[in-house]
Amino acid sequence: MNNFSMISLRLLMLFYFASSFAAVDASQQMLLKLKGFISNIESQKSSVQGGAVAILYKGQVIYKTTFGHQKGSTGGITEHTLFPLASSSKPISAIAIALMVDQGLLSFDEKFTLPYIKSPINLVHLMSHTTGYQFRGDAEIEQGLTRQKLFNVLKKLQPKTKPGNSYFYSNAIFSMVEEALNKKKLSLEKAIDNLCTALGTNEVKLSVDANQELAYPHSKKMVDGVDVITALPFPPYYPKTVPASAGIFASINGMIEIYKLCFGYRPDLISPATLKRMFTEVRSNHEIFKWRLKFPVDAKNVESTYALGWRVLKVKDRPGKDLIFHSGAINGIRSFIGFIPSEDIGIIVLTNQDGRFSTETGMALWGEFFD
Repeated sequence: MNNFSMISLRLLMLFYFASSFAAVDASQQMLLKLKGFISNIESQKSSVQGGAVAILYKGQVIYKTTFGHQKGSTGGITEHTLFPLASSSKPISAIAIALMVDQGLLSFDEKFTLPYIKSPINLVHLMSHTTGYQFRGDAEIEQGLTRQKLFNVLKKLQPKTKPGNSYFYSNAIFSMVEEALNKKKLSLEKAIDNLCTALGTNEVKLSVDANQELAYPHSKKMVDGVDVITALPFPPYYPKTVPASAGIFASINGMIEIYKLCFGYRPDLISPATLKRMFTEVRSNHEIFKWRLKFPVDAKNVESTYALGWRVLKVKDRPGKDLIFHSGAINGIRSFIGFIPSEDIGIIVLTNQDGRFSTETGMALWGEFFD
């Protein structure tokens, strides 16, 4: 090796080590900034049946913890424990579909017809809750209606607007992405399998069995001044009837890989253009203001929109301080996944108990970056 090559190699090595040290230093600085925030998470662990939390900065995990039990006082929660995601299933379905769009198997914009919807629609309409119908379907799902009977109820209704002209959140209608996949001789199962193969994980699943490491849902009620936590059966209807909307299971490790794909840290798997389309806001909505959330700013300054399987919050007088997120809530289950693009940071919170811990923790991280 000549002198020029030796010098080049040394410079390359110096650059590599300098970059590595800079990355470590930045992560340490972020952890220092979040010291109080993380201490607050740690202090609340004992009040939650079970959970898993991960914070990622610049695509790298800087904090991860698991705590509590899978069912009652048995089976400790681990990084491999599968949690029901409830409505946080929607961003999983969305990224699985976006990956197929990027692979040329699907189109966001291609129109198709379904026997339950009176106008031609596309995947954007389904994934952004903008088909024009005002039908949630939750009451019917919880009554145990089959998927066919659920859609037959919808078939009798008239849309309020043309597709794309209005927003109405619906577990039932979002789940029709499965019918859209079927039209291309695909399925949600194939989409999730394709997603897991790309990510190299087997910890994102459409169905589970008793032999797997599962976080069972729990309720928490005050009885005679004492908190009583009761194990519940898995929600029997949502995973069975509307799996794309509220029926996916994942571990914290599986969710970390999902996060990296969604927020641009796996350009080898999906293009920035496809991700940008997925996060482009489609319609504003106001339902989030009924949740009694603790926003880091005056709620009057918060603008809420829905993209493709994701919610986007903006602050009117703080441009660039956006939060991209989705939460999930079914009896005994709470989940949250969120990303703050301006800070290159985000969080995943999975719990197997009723309560506000997951969403409040996610919102609190957003609040750490306001003066």
